[in-house]
Amino acid sequence: MPKETFFNLSKDKQERIMHAIITEMGLHTYEHININSIIRQAGIPRGSFYQYFEDKDDMYTYFYQYIGEKKFAYWGSLLNFEIDMPFMERFYAIYKKGINFMLDYPDLVKAGQKIIASDFLKQNDQYKKSMQIAIDLYAKYIEIDQQKNRIRNDIDPKFLASVLLDMLNRTALEDYLNDQISPENIEKHVMMIINLLEKGIKPHV
Repeated sequence: MPKETFFNLSKDKQERIMHAIITEMGLHTYEHININSIIRQAGIPRGSFYQYFEDKDDMYTYFYQYIGEKKFAYWGSLLNFEIDMPFMERFYAIYKKGINFMLDYPDLVKAGQKIIASDFLKQNDQYKKSMQIAIDLYAKYIEIDQQKNRIRNDIDPKFLASVLLDMLNRTALEDYLNDQISPENIEKHVMMIINLLEKGIKPHV
């Protein structure tokens, strides 16, 4: 996490530094990030970076928190457990909103593409933690649907949540790594996954 000196900065200066970080992350994979470029883009004195972050890993960890907070604010009431919405309907709405998020924040998409292209992603604890949070969140929605008899009670909620997220991540990865991301393709893949889970693979007569 950033040092206290970072959080003592004005919101405008924090955002300026984060913009510089995200811009640099959108240009290079983790291994080739240039801290001096971030310092120049942010317009802060040389060496100030290390007054705000311990190192590059600390910066990356905060990036995950930063983008996570933006996404949760963007999704808004869709994540509210008290809103009665069938899980698969909510799942689709969340990812539809996620596609809109990508269109509204292209700089974050570029940074995400470079992160995925690096081996650093698989090793980052904050990434693993964010995936576990997503699994727990989806599992809770599934449990609610089980209580309402919308999903079979013999299905383990965390197992279904893990499988669903893994299927979506693997299916969307190729689209996401393309220079020209296709929201239509991503939405189509989400619908295919939903259809597969709801109807299975056996032919219907």
